[in-house]
Amino acid sequence: MSLLNEVDKPGSDVDEYVDSLDAMLAHKLEIIALLRRRLHTFREHLKIEEILSKKFYEQRAEMVPVFNLDDGLLNKNDEMQLLDNLPSNHLPSHN
Repeated sequence: MSLLNEVDKPGSDVDEYVDSLDAMLAHKLEIIALLRRRLHTFREHLKIEEILSKKFYEQRAEMVPVFNLDDGLLNKNDEMQLLDNLPSNHLPSHN
């Protein structure tokens, strides 16, 4: 608004007003463009976070029944059953 007040004064240079206003608007456009780029980056990060979160909870849901975490600690028979269900190439050798 100070630019507009200056141009209203008698003897003011309208060309200077136009140049100053143009420079101010160009600067604001740069700021807006930067903010939009940051917003797009933030949106992409949100999408990635949503995908990772979904994968995490899907894998967690698959793990809970295997270890039966709702019942507390595993007893020795449960541990042996888990080991029996593993493929043999995942078990340590007993030499």
